[in-house]
Amino acid sequence: ICLDINEANDEYEYSDSNTCDSPQQNIIRDDVSRLLHSLEISEDLFTTKVNDIEAVITYYCKKYNETYEKGNGWIEIFKPLLTLQYKDRSELYALFASIRNRYIPRDCEADGVPYHLFRLLLLYHDPELCSFFDTRKITSDLYAHIWVTLIRSLYAGSCSLNIILPLWDGYFQHADQFFAFFLALVLLMFAKEKLLEMADNSKREIIAPTNLTIDDLDDFCSLAIHYASNTPQSFRKEFYSCLFNETDRTFSQKAYSIYQALCLPISVQELLQANQLGGTAGVRYFVVDCRPAEQYNSKHLCTAFHLDANLLLEDPKEFAGTVDALFATQQNAIDA
Repeated sequence: ICLDINEANDEYEYSDSNTCDSPQQNIIRDDVSRLLHSLEISEDLFTTKVNDIEAVITYYCKKYNETYEKGNGWIEIFKPLLTLQYKDRSELYALFASIRNRYIPRDCEADGVPYHLFRLLLLYHDPELCSFFDTRKITSDLYAHIWVTLIRSLYAGSCSLNIILPLWDGYFQHADQFFAFFLALVLLMFAKEKLLEMADNSKREIIAPTNLTIDDLDDFCSLAIHYASNTPQSFRKEFYSCLFNETDRTFSQKAYSIYQALCLPISVQELLQANQLGGTAGVRYFVVDCRPAEQYNSKHLCTAFHLDANLLLEDPKEFAGTVDALFATQQNAIDA
């Protein structure tokens, strides 16, 4: 129901040609067999399941002109799907295609857009941890690789079935395509203390996934919801097309703005709306207007504080004093 899969919806219609002739067919077959062996599928069902999954993946690749690659997370998506009593290949295909197209971000490759968006979210919620990585020249490709890898399979590749099944139930009911980023963010922040203690270790040793247990699941999801609701929402609209748009499969111009962003972008509309609400709901913003004094005095948001960026060059001491005063004001606002 949550995936909107029914006979009236032909968005993920499947045509069974029984032709498995992809150039990557041997890789697909080996990966499917590996999955089924790990799940201890009985011998009488083994061949049927192999053929079903292999046919679904092959058809998906042809329909969307995709190239199957080992380790791309597709196989792991079938792990929880195989626990369902799907009626035929058409239903299995619809489940897989719906999850793959609607919930798995595109471009999960080295230096891909999801890595950079994940870093911006980390910078917003935990600048200390983000600075820890940045100062050690640990790029988002390194520290986000494991977490984005989890996102590629919606955590099915790293979690046992007793965790992934209830996690997926809540995930699809929540129906937030960006929610996987916040789940990954919480996992990384769970490991923060351990990571900071490893400051003298090599880059490769620092990053390791956090094991998630069934006892952690409720707190894990609650924290992810908390961070999602306390994040500016305009980035979703800004970056949706380059991450999840099913019809436009070309690289969007929007993607370039993620690479160039110094921080998580916030739209003018969202900022003005929050200003009108007066901090009574949603994210509370501490607005610093860095234009020259004459422009600030001419017109500015009533809640904006002034910091003339020219002072950084003209009078560094006064600039530092103004920044300290702004930090103090911000802390008083937070405490209030």
